[in-house]
Amino acid sequence: MSIKNLNDKQRKVYEACRNGWLVGGEYRAKFDNHEKDFFADSPSWLFREVDDWFASHARNHSDSSILVNYRA
Repeated sequence: MSIKNLNDKQRKVYEACRNGWLVGGEYRAKFDNHEKDFFADSPSWLFREVDDWFASHARNHSDSSILVNYRA
């Protein structure tokens, strides 16, 4: 995956997933009234899972901000 080849939706997800150090464990992604937990041990896995989930909602929420947090 090349960062320069990401579309706007993917870049939004990429930036949300890369907002700090990745620690293996549980993450929660949120936007609007949607949230979902993910388990990740690599940045690429977290990006792929969150991107797939966000893409399934993109039709109605593509302009929404997305937040991905580590859950200790």
